[in-house]
Amino acid sequence: MDVTQVLLKALDAANPIAGIAAEFIAGKLGLSQSTTDAVSQAVSGMTGADQVRLKQIAADLQDHLAQYGLQLQTAQVAAAASQVASVNGTLQADARGDSWLQKNHHAIESLSTVACVIGVYLGLPAFHVPVPTVPGEVFVMLGAICGVTAWQHGQVNQKIAEGNNA
Repeated sequence: MDVTQVLLKALDAANPIAGIAAEFIAGKLGLSQSTTDAVSQAVSGMTGADQVRLKQIAADLQDHLAQYGLQLQTAQVAAAASQVASVNGTLQADARGDSWLQKNHHAIESLSTVACVIGVYLGLPAFHVPVPTVPGEVFVMLGAICGVTAWQHGQVNQKIAEGNNA
């Protein structure tokens, strides 16, 4: 395949980078139009004497496309890093909490649950009110609260221990 065919293949309308290639080649050839058709006609009409010039343009085009690909990858990496930073910032803001209620809602929920249990099993009998039948799911909920709290405290203690050992 000679250099003319290579350049014509790069200018093929099915090629996703044909527009970029056409602009680059048109600039190198000094064409007034940078459409793929105009550049294809100019390239296909070149004689054997212009083959050296076309080879240099083909080599420059490869360098240009490699640079364009590098810029595209750099932009994609920057966009991904920006997205990660945005999500990280959101998670950190949620973790810090903006109000005392947001910071302490787990403790408030746990204390409310404990107050309800104490009220049902100690308060009602103290006022001679029969204790209602409590579904088993309530005890599962209490176990889940205790388990999650213990797990969170364990994670905090583990991080503290790892920080002291480092």
